[in-house]
Amino acid sequence: MELPLGRKGIPTGERRALRRPIRRTALLRAFLGLALVALLTYAFVLARGADVRQAPLVPSQTTAVLVLDQSASIGDYPRIAAALRRIAREEERAGFVIFSGGAYELLPPGTPARELEPFARFFTPLREGGEVYPRSPWDAAEFRGGTSIGSGLDAARRALLRDGVSRGSIVLASDLDVEADSESVSDAIVAIRQEGIQLRIIPIGALPQHRAYFERIVGRTAFL
Repeated sequence: MELPLGRKGIPTGERRALRRPIRRTALLRAFLGLALVALLTYAFVLARGADVRQAPLVPSQTTAVLVLDQSASIGDYPRIAAALRRIAREEERAGFVIFSGGAYELLPPGTPARELEPFARFFTPLREGGEVYPRSPWDAAEFRGGTSIGSGLDAARRALLRDGVSRGSIVLASDLDVEADSESVSDAIVAIRQEGIQLRIIPIGALPQHRAYFERIVGRTAFL
């Protein structure tokens, strides 16, 4: 009876000859693996850097006007204080307009943005974690009646034109309630676009339908 033939092994000389190519292949695989990890890490960092929340509130190399909603319905004062302080740190130039039923210019365009910092105290609680805030000069009931976003946007646009600003921007911080003046808001945004003024929006407790209205006319990329 014949026994099955066994497999012939690789000659010792051939095994030695293959060691170097095998080692090179292993090293190449390890290198490619590390390169892939590095590439994915870099892509992740870029994605985080592109997050709109990391973008400056004031478009670079523009003179801005912050348009702040001070109607009775506005809330989330800490978010307003944070926006004021953030713009103040950006070392740009910025005017300041507040509005409710009408608009009032507090600082003209071209003012160093750091001048916004003192206003933040009116939106900072007297005690940490508390809900009592300092009384502001515009707390009068007659000023806080109604919401006219259009008047605030128009006041900012006219201030930029009055001061001869060639590269202007407007940062609107509001709850975006357009129930009473959607037509004036639409007209104001058309005029802003015609003048080549950039518009950015900080929603402050905006209802979904109000935010959706602005997204339709200015696009989602305008939101911060």
